[in-house]
Amino acid sequence: MLRGSRLLRCAAAAAPPEHSFLRHVVPLEVHAAGTMSTALRHAFLHQDCLIPQVLGALEHVELPPTPRIIFAEGFQRLLEGDAPQRELRELFEEALMLSRLVLLHTLDGNRYPPGEHAYIERVRGDPLHRLLAYELRAACEYYARLMAVTTTPHLGASVVLRTLIAADVRQDPLLGALIRQFQDHPRDADTGARLRPLPAATEEFVKECLLLERDAFGVFRFDPRADNHHLLHALQLDDITKTPESARVLRDPLLGQYGNFELVSETIHQGRWTRYTLSCRPEDHRLLPSLPELETIVAPDELDETKSLQVLVEYNKPLCDRHKQSTRESKANLAHVEVFELAAEDKRGFWEKYFLDR
Repeated sequence: MLRGSRLLRCAAAAAPPEHSFLRHVVPLEVHAAGTMSTALRHAFLHQDCLIPQVLGALEHVELPPTPRIIFAEGFQRLLEGDAPQRELRELFEEALMLSRLVLLHTLDGNRYPPGEHAYIERVRGDPLHRLLAYELRAACEYYARLMAVTTTPHLGASVVLRTLIAADVRQDPLLGALIRQFQDHPRDADTGARLRPLPAATEEFVKECLLLERDAFGVFRFDPRADNHHLLHALQLDDITKTPESARVLRDPLLGQYGNFELVSETIHQGRWTRYTLSCRPEDHRLLPSLPELETIVAPDELDETKSLQVLVEYNKPLCDRHKQSTRESKANLAHVEVFELAAEDKRGFWEKYFLDR
């Protein structure tokens, strides 16, 4: 019988971090002077371990197969390098149009076979599948924008992702209702432990939401969106930092396991109040631990054989660039830190109870 060595136990413990579906489909960001299709092809072929990550995520996600197949076809033709960039953009735009039809609940019989109607109905009623459908649409639009003829393709692609997450996902009534149910779930006042079991579907949905927020914004998740700071896409920080009852959600085990938040408490005012400091910890956006944070790939230039193409590839970068930050935050690369104070219920004075309970 083989006995597990210490080295094997250490290798088994160092499991790769979990990421959202969108991060599996968009695992890197490239910068090059040539065409974007050529730069992406060299980047994926140089780190070919990312190719099964992209295709495997498209294969195993439970969404309508038609947009996934067209997206996979565009990705495979991108790797082959035979198709011009305009044809790749047409494939990604067609996948984008079909993913939009899924979110609009449009059952087009000419485009969707009858067997795919069950997938579309699941997207209509299940919050997790609806969130995954938004991520598939974001991935299609991201690659379609990268294939556009522009000097700054990543700027438009980043704006598209940020708008989709900060506007469309945030305003979706089905997703917002489930987030509010998660916020109002009964919890213990001191430890934040749940007094009733949380449904498995709700737990999987909130987990995917947290992973998506971390992959999209990283340590800058508290940057303002629609002039508000959000803990999640439909949960504002102002709404959960007013009373001890609303702040219990910060101690939920799901946020402690997948949120990557740092909550520090300090007793002030002779023990009658508690000051909390909430911030986001640094993120590791690399899809695989073996990937470097940054590397430069030198490849032959297809237009001029006498020259070489240098491709800068970033693996440890959030999907979205910062949008609204102050001059101090942008120059010092500072993230927003939420500081709030809550009164202790058993140590409040008469006037504190009088004014705070009105």
